[in-house]
Formats: sequence, structure tokens, C-alpha cells
Amino acid sequence: MQKQCIRITCRQFIVVFLMGALFFSTSLSNAGENILPFSIGEEIQYSVSWEMIRAGKAKFKVLPFTTLNGNKAYHFLLEVTSNNYIDMLYKIRDKLEGFTDIEFTQSLLYKKTQSGKDKREVMVQFDWEKKTARYSNFGGKRDPIQIPLKTFDPVSAFYKMRVIDFKTDQNLFFPVTDGKKYFMQEGKVLGRAKITLPSGTFDTYLLVPRVNHLSGVFKKSKNPTVKLWVTADDRKIPVRIKVKVFIGSIIFDLVSIK
Repeated sequence: MQKQCIRITCRQFIVVFLMGALFFSTSLSNAGENILPFSIGEEIQYSVSWEMIRAGKAKFKVLPFTTLNGNKAYHFLLEVTSNNYIDMLYKIRDKLEGFTDIEFTQSLLYKKTQSGKDKREVMVQFDWEKKTARYSNFGGKRDPIQIPLKTFDPVSAFYKMRVIDFKTDQNLFFPVTDGKKYFMQEGKVLGRAKITLPSGTFDTYLLVPRVNHLSGVFKKSKNPTVKLWVTADDRKIPVRIKVKVFIGSIIFDLVSIK
């Protein structure tokens, strides 16, 4: 049973971590390149715990600008690694990449390399003339799906969240796609909260997304919840994300920022 729970949680909660950040990517006016709260070279690292067990780490990076179809683009990277204990049950060495236009208005490309038993080489290509996203895995393509303008992939949405001016009791929503489906994610800002972690004490906004549309362990759980604590400053960095489902709580805590 423990092995089954570990296998369920490891990757599902990587996705949850992103989804928690995602729902705050509500549509905004175009963000100018000089006023964004992140810069090339930024690196944010999180520890991942299941109940009292350390499970691994997650690391976000802002990589140097790249070029896609002749256009300059942002390049974001998320690396997720399980620790030695979890490796014995379900080894994870995953790499997720998001690419957006230089105006930072919408995604251009999304990639996911997944290791272990469930290997994947995913690519999601965005066609903004047709307003579609097309998912492929190891070259096998699905039919394109329709998406609205200003839709972000899971990794890029983590950064889009950080340009929002949160207000207490503000209801938020946004379009998101992983290439297989598109939906409007909703959530709410509950208010301000102080939180103390090994990495420091932070003044934050407490944010709660709606999760009843999610599958897997969420569908099996009674009253599942996701809570995020995001710094109440210009950088808007999530310092803790807590997911509660029937198999327990998974917590992502900020370790360091470079």
C-alpha cells in the first residue's frame, strides 16, 4: 500500500504544484520586458515532503533567451528529482520546459521529459493563428485542441502568476492547457498570512484554487484542498504549497532563491 501511495503522489503532486500556481495566471495587460519580477539566471528550489517523509526536490530556472521560428522567446525550466528513499520505490528525474513570446502574453511551446517506468517525451506546439495546441508523445500526435488567446503551459504559468497584483477576496480565473485538454481554472485570494519556514519568515497572500475538476487522488478524496502562500511583494514567489488528499498531505517548501 505504501508503494502504491508513493507512486500515486510523486508525479501527481508535481502537477498539483504547477496547477496551484497556474490558477493565478489570470489575463493581464501585456507585461513589459523591463518590469517583470524575474530575470535570466533566477533559480528557485523547493523541498518536497509527504507527511513527515522527505520525498525530493523541485527547481525552477529562468534560462537565457532562445529563438523559436525566428522569434525571441523566454525559456523556463522545472527539474524534479526524487531522493534516494523514494528512488527505491519510484525513481523520478523529470524535466519540464515552457517557452513564451518575448512580450510574455502566451505560450509558444511546452516540453516534458519523464523518466522511470512511465517514460514520456512530450511536446505541445501552439499555433496562435489557428488558436490550437497539439500534443505529441514520442512523435505520436493527437488531434489539435482549440484554446483561447493568452493561454499558458504549466511551467510558464508559474511565472505569469508573479505579475499579478493580488487583492484580498479577489476571485481569479485563467485558461490553461497541457495539450491534452483546456479548461478555465478558478481560485480565490483569502487574505494575508505570516508563515515561518527553515528558509525564513514571510509575509504572504494565502491562495486557494478550486480542485473539484481534477482527477486521480483528488477524485478519490473527500474534500481535497490545495493552499498556496505567495510572498506579498513585487516578486510574488510561492514559499509553500500544501496539498491535502486521502493519502495525506504533500508540502512544497521554499529552500532557496538565487
